[in-house]
Amino acid sequence: YQRRVHGTLSECLFFFEAHSMSHWETGLFECMEDPKICVVSWCCYPCQHAHQKAVVEGKECSPVDCILAGCFPLCCNYMHRMALMHKYGIEEGIVDTILAIWCCAVCGMAQQQRHLVKTGNKPAGCFMD
Repeated sequence: YQRRVHGTLSECLFFFEAHSMSHWETGLFECMEDPKICVVSWCCYPCQHAHQKAVVEGKECSPVDCILAGCFPLCCNYMHRMALMHKYGIEEGIVDTILAIWCCAVCGMAQQQRHLVKTGNKPAGCFMD
């Protein structure tokens, strides 16, 4: 008696990868889905970054993170976005990540905030009660 296994290894791996990775809860340019998040991301970018980073890392918000994000926004946002994507299993190409940070940093920050809110990890922050 011989049992036939359906599918190849590559088909099984594709199925696993397709079902293990997720995507952002909202699109990059859906800023006006929550105008408050958009405005806070625009006006208080470094503080928004620090509050999100604290949630992703499971720690208290630090003024040092706020200062670093203000001085080195692209570098800090890249590292933070990658950590957030890793934590939530979000699939995004490196080119998309770099373009989101370089060309649309505020939209990217707002997208990250919306994702955290929709997954139940609402960061505290400036005017975000």
